[in-house]
Amino acid sequence: MKEPQPKYLRVHKEIRRQIHNQQYLPGDLLPTEAELCARYEASRPTIARALKLLTDEKLVHRKAGFGTQVLAPRKTGLLAGLLIPQLSETEIFEPICSSIAEAAGIEGMRVIRPSELNFGDDLRKHTESLTSQLISARVRGVFFAPAEHVDDPTEFNLEIIERLSGAGIQVVLLDRDIHRWPRQTPFDLIGIDNIEAGYVVATHLLDGGCRRLAFVTRGNPAMTVQLRRMGCREALIQHGRQPGELMSVEDGQGDLGKVAKELLEQGVDGVICANDATASLLLRNLLDRGAKVPKEIKVCGFDDVKYASLVSVPLTSYQQPCFDIGRTAAGAMIHRIKHPDAPVQRIALQGQLVVRESSSSEGEAQAPR
Repeated sequence: MKEPQPKYLRVHKEIRRQIHNQQYLPGDLLPTEAELCARYEASRPTIARALKLLTDEKLVHRKAGFGTQVLAPRKTGLLAGLLIPQLSETEIFEPICSSIAEAAGIEGMRVIRPSELNFGDDLRKHTESLTSQLISARVRGVFFAPAEHVDDPTEFNLEIIERLSGAGIQVVLLDRDIHRWPRQTPFDLIGIDNIEAGYVVATHLLDGGCRRLAFVTRGNPAMTVQLRRMGCREALIQHGRQPGELMSVEDGQGDLGKVAKELLEQGVDGVICANDATASLLLRNLLDRGAKVPKEIKVCGFDDVKYASLVSVPLTSYQQPCFDIGRTAAGAMIHRIKHPDAPVQRIALQGQLVVRESSSSEGEAQAPR
């Protein structure tokens, strides 16, 4: 499981956030090292390392006998846009977008979000409209999360990429590729390693004594979901089991009550859901059928959304590092705009499993860090 960040990095992030939010304005002096030590309950070397990172990022200037002064943000004239067609459907994108805007702002790049025109459920028209707005705004780059659940998604998303590229706009993909794995598009991509994420969750259940695993998803799952399922099968292999032992259930009818009944009848004692939304609803249906969670059946999800810890049996979930994804994506975009011919970057960040009561053994559950 991923270790907590060193304290100097946490202090650095907090002060950087305060600078970006203008709690400290250009020209202001930060509190003294002694004051920062007291505020963050940290040693002087820890505070010194945090301030050095801020200095390296040209956010502050340190001078002996004077203090640490906040610098004015650099002006680069860079403008980028967010193209997240299904923003409201996936909770992880809001913190990722906020992190992108914050990190980009520190580097002098402004990030805009096009207005959301009402096209009902027509995702194609919605995505095309957002693309047109960004092209009209003359952005230099676009952060693009490819649209899912449209007819011929690969062809459609490639058309969007072609429109952006034809307008001279650089593209950084978020969360997922356009092509199905293992084929890759020649664009930078920032996200998590979904195969590793699936492996971590399945290993947790197997190590916890589960003998019969099931992977549950809604109908027509995204490629990221299929990669997570691949990781679950790899965990079975490394535990001396057959990958075909993983029971795959696709809820194409939106009837998780029926799915819960099937899982219990099949003797499943470990469930991995494609995301927390599915896991939370399935958990409710299992409890309604009298299942004892986690004694008889353990349940896990992905993304660690806000309500994961608030459901009737707090949900174990693989937490995506949204802040780091956003920060890394912003850096990748600035690099791509400045160096358009640089090699393509495929950056997979590591998340962590947050164990809660839905899958824990006695005394194992832990709060998210």
